[in-house]
Amino acid sequence: MTGKTEKKRVQILDGARIVFLAKGFDGASMEAIAQAAGVSKGTLYTYFKGKDELFTALVAACQNRSLEETFSNMKKASDLRGNLETLAWSYLDAVREPENLALLRVVVGASAKFPSLGRAFYETGMQPPIRRLAEYLKDNASPGTAGAWDAELAAMQFFAFLRASVAIPMLIADEPSPSPQMCSAIAAQAVDTLLRDLAEEPLGAEA
Repeated sequence: MTGKTEKKRVQILDGARIVFLAKGFDGASMEAIAQAAGVSKGTLYTYFKGKDELFTALVAACQNRSLEETFSNMKKASDLRGNLETLAWSYLDAVREPENLALLRVVVGASAKFPSLGRAFYETGMQPPIRRLAEYLKDNASPGTAGAWDAELAAMQFFAFLRASVAIPMLIADEPSPSPQMCSAIAAQAVDTLLRDLAEEPLGAEA
């Protein structure tokens, strides 16, 4: 893909994001997306065959960016607990972003009628961080403990704890974003639970 082609694709995705978040999946039209992106419908269809494909591409782009931002600061901490706390904070920041909440709302609203959209969101947004964390946990497990627990299940529960503590109340009950103090408590408890469940002693803890 040439630089010009990629730039045009990003331009289209930016327009699609505006329309999908404002009107939802059902309410969005390819015509409105083309107008928001500043391209013709012909150009739009050159890049994407239809609204489903365009929305799936938008979800993937948003989630990939969020994934890299979430994991980008982990190596700044020198110990496993510090890295997991950094990860928890980064994830909490990501799930609280208004645009991410709005995208989740669109997906939830559309997935019953369009299951493929929910599947795309799950595979591109929820599964990758689980796999990344599971691999990290395996790589940093204390000798002899790696086979004693399911790293992927542990990672899934870690992110589910964080998401359920923050994003779900904000999305479903219109709760305000929690305070830094509350986020700190949530992150600490998520990490404590993960380390306690993975091994009798925190993985990678220094003697």
